[in-house]
This record gives sequence, C-alpha cells and structure tokens, in this order.
Amino acid sequence: MPDNEAVVKIRNRSFSIAVDGLTELEVVNIAGQVEKKMAELEERTSTADTSKLAILAALEFATELYNLKQRDENTKEADSRKIDELLIKLENSLDKKLF
Repeated sequence: MPDNEAVVKIRNRSFSIAVDGLTELEVVNIAGQVEKKMAELEERTSTADTSKLAILAALEFATELYNLKQRDENTKEADSRKIDELLIKLENSLDKKLF
C-alpha cells in the first residue's frame, strides 16, 4: 500500500485510492466531498441509483472545475492588461523625467 493510499467509503462501498501529489488526508477529504455531493443529489432528485448519482456528481464537479478555469483565465487576462497599462505608464513617466 503506497504512503498516500487511503481506504474511503462512498455510498457504502469501500475503495482503496492513491492519487499522485495528494496526501491520504486530502484523498479522504475529496472522497467526503463526493459522498456529500451524491447525498445532496439523492435528496434533490429522489433517486437512489448510485450510477446515476455518480454521473450527476461528476457533471456538477466538472461544471465547477470548468467555471473555475474560466474565471482563472479571465483573471489572468485582466492581470496581463493591467500590467501592460502599468508598464506603459512607467515608460511614459521615465521618458518625461529623462528629457
């Protein structure tokens, strides 16, 4: 069993999971988020079909990841524009002082 391998329980099923770059505690935490999401979906959709719940949970997590990536990209673009504006102001300021 690798150092970061964790035994987790999701929907009353045990899984032995190791994820490169994550500690055992992080893996357990993520599994807990999956369990929580599936429980929320079960309540919201009134279905106990674990396959359907797993797919719905995966779609919700994928949507969240997509939105975070979009937000990150937008932030990077805004930061890049701001840096360009500041560089222009700095260059203009330096030009005025030199001449």
